[in-house]
Amino acid sequence: MAVIGKNVIEHLTTAMYENNNIIFREYIQNSADQIDKAIATDILTKGEACIYIDINAKKRTISVYDNATGICKDEFAKKLLSIADSDKDRSEDKGFRGIGRLGGLACCNKLIFASSYQGEPIKSIMVWDAKKLREVINDPKQRPDASNLVDMVTSFEEEKYDKKEHFFEVKLVDVIEENNELLDEKSVRKYLQAVAPVPYQSGFVFRSKIYDYVKDKDFKLDEYKILVNEEQLFKGYTSNLYEGTVEKKTIYDSITDLEFKEFYSTDNELLAWMWFGITKYEKQIPALNKMRGIRLRKENIQVGNSETMSYPRFFKEPRGNYYFVGEIFAVHNALVPNARRDYFNINQTCRIFEEALKPTIYIELYKLYHYANEVKNALTKKAKYVEIQKEFQEKQSSGEFVDEEDKKSAIEKLEKHKVAAESATKKLGLRSSNADENPVYKRVFETLESEYKAEEPKKELIIEEKPEKKYITQTLSKLDKKERKLVSKIYAIIKAILPKDMAEMVVAKIQEELSK
Repeated sequence: MAVIGKNVIEHLTTAMYENNNIIFREYIQNSADQIDKAIATDILTKGEACIYIDINAKKRTISVYDNATGICKDEFAKKLLSIADSDKDRSEDKGFRGIGRLGGLACCNKLIFASSYQGEPIKSIMVWDAKKLREVINDPKQRPDASNLVDMVTSFEEEKYDKKEHFFEVKLVDVIEENNELLDEKSVRKYLQAVAPVPYQSGFVFRSKIYDYVKDKDFKLDEYKILVNEEQLFKGYTSNLYEGTVEKKTIYDSITDLEFKEFYSTDNELLAWMWFGITKYEKQIPALNKMRGIRLRKENIQVGNSETMSYPRFFKEPRGNYYFVGEIFAVHNALVPNARRDYFNINQTCRIFEEALKPTIYIELYKLYHYANEVKNALTKKAKYVEIQKEFQEKQSSGEFVDEEDKKSAIEKLEKHKVAAESATKKLGLRSSNADENPVYKRVFETLESEYKAEEPKKELIIEEKPEKKYITQTLSKLDKKERKLVSKIYAIIKAILPKDMAEMVVAKIQEELSK
């Protein structure tokens, strides 16, 4: 007869997750499943359905409560004592293994499950002594099998309750010190905004475009009303991208449109669909933007994290994923999140899914941000040449060159940027042709062109051989020719050893003093 030891319980509880915030996701997906059933059986409407999360840092308690079906009293003990033996449907339910509810045992000293079923005047309660559970697991002298261990640390009771009520609640009592992050409302909120199946916030101007696309395609997009300490959660997407710090951030780029893609198997079954934002793709999106990267989701619950769709499994370069903002929604029934929900179970459909994504993620998106960089660099070179032309013209007309060598150096610099600008112009012509053939490229090209737009460089710039105002030291009328020559040498040294802005400032200051 097989013996299943106590260590199995450890693996399903204290050793299950690297990030304990994941317990919120586990309880939310169980609540979401029951809400779906409650709506389907007319127990409540979608507008009435809600998941309430209460975090009380002072009392060190956490509650996750839903007003869905609840569990009838005759099934309560059986369902909650059945570990890894869920009767849920893998093809329909978000949680189906029957182990996620145990995650809280690693985080508190007492875990309480309570429920009431519509029409029954009873509240059923199950209490786990999580502290004792950990003590037994860590004590090598105690060797109960898994079933006996569960019996040792659980108890049941019933209370009278309003028979009209229906709910299910998980309560973590006396959250242990090692898990203080679970009591940090701000941190939990940030995590759930990325992970939970919640609506897009109203400030994300492209939310309606996503909803219209879903409606037009007759796709399913599960969303639930989830409150953390009475404040509703929304996905953290915004239309702007920021740089700097949380305290002092500035907009450096914006989403100007969305692009949608669908992915099919070889026998034309829908595997997944995605949206991603069209921006200027200036650079890797800074971590300040909490929803950066392409995110993977199943039933609108995030699978893995912002790194899941990254190099080398999907993107060609380590930097690739963080040039983008977007989501991939896996829809095929055989794409099943693994027990840790950090990716899918590896099966044939998963491999077909990866191959189906490759032309878009590995090739198209790679080419897209490289295309944007090429256009941006070319526009920058053209704008820089215009700037250098103006700088030269101003110095020549005002006699600000230090000496003949300074002027010669400026002419060489001018020629160097001219060559670069001519090459950039040719490249822009080619990239403009690419844009005419690709709507996404066209949007990127037009946005960049508008951002970096500058006047065209002059085709011919007049370089005076004998200008009326030759050199800057000619204005120093109080100095004789020998002294002006010495000052010119000093200016040349200053310009050679100091950064341009600093050198110009020092020369201007000396010039001012010598002109008095």
